[in-house]
Amino acid sequence: MPNDPAISIAVSTVQGWPAVSINIATLEAAAAAAGGEVIVADGSGLPVPTPGELAATTMWKSVPGASIFQLRDMAYRLTRGSIVAITEDHCRVPLDWATSMVEAHRAHPEAVAVGGSVENGATTNDIDWASFLVVQAPIASPIVSGPAEKIAGAVNVSYKREALERIDDFDGLGALDVLHQRSLRRSGGILVADDGIQVVHDQSLGLRGTVVLHYHAGRTFAGFLRRRMDAIAWLRLVGVLIIPYVRFGRAVAIGSGKGYGHIIGRVWPAMLLLFLVQGAGQFVGFVAGPGDSPRRVQ
Repeated sequence: MPNDPAISIAVSTVQGWPAVSINIATLEAAAAAAGGEVIVADGSGLPVPTPGELAATTMWKSVPGASIFQLRDMAYRLTRGSIVAITEDHCRVPLDWATSMVEAHRAHPEAVAVGGSVENGATTNDIDWASFLVVQAPIASPIVSGPAEKIAGAVNVSYKREALERIDDFDGLGALDVLHQRSLRRSGGILVADDGIQVVHDQSLGLRGTVVLHYHAGRTFAGFLRRRMDAIAWLRLVGVLIIPYVRFGRAVAIGSGKGYGHIIGRVWPAMLLLFLVQGAGQFVGFVAGPGDSPRRVQ
């Protein structure tokens, strides 16, 4: 491992090896181009890759049964770079991804975090498009580059190391980047968006798998909020029956403004379904806690 990596790339997986081998290879190439390292936290319980299957600058940490959020927290704590980048195990990054993250932080020394944009790599099925737009519409390319109130979460973001020193693990639930970024912003941290830093999000789970994922994602999110109930969390709880429709309208407006209107016109019923499923999951999460849902999110 390099003694002083310019950047650390953290990725968590519950799919395991070799399902994520192609995506890990893109991260390793990006890390090598930037003089960095890759930290993989794996909760699948499957056999780990042999040393020859990984780059010398890649560390594979196996923690069977851990959720994506617990793995993410572990991976952050294993990194050593002054810049720590993260993406998901079903995302592909370009060769210059890590280098661009380093350069963005140099260009914005005031920023505690830099978030890029996302393109959809699963374009065959309508349910995949619906899922992408439900989750990624605000950060789907193009985005406005510069200081921002919100930036990409774990799909395409990097932090200065000091921004991770006091990350909340929510009493063992793990790291949830959207809430960590909210905390950073509340404490005066500056978030920067950069449309020039893009990843391809490629996830296709079929209709049943997508619906199940969105339910568990909703319950997990509410379970995290339930641990730290603030005004926003109470507002989400009180408005749990209305908020899915508000979020749907917002996604339609944002997506249409970015040129996805022709796709939305075709998949909007599936989008509304997924927002309602998320809302049902959030209601259960607020009332009963996250349960086993964090382990069901991938």
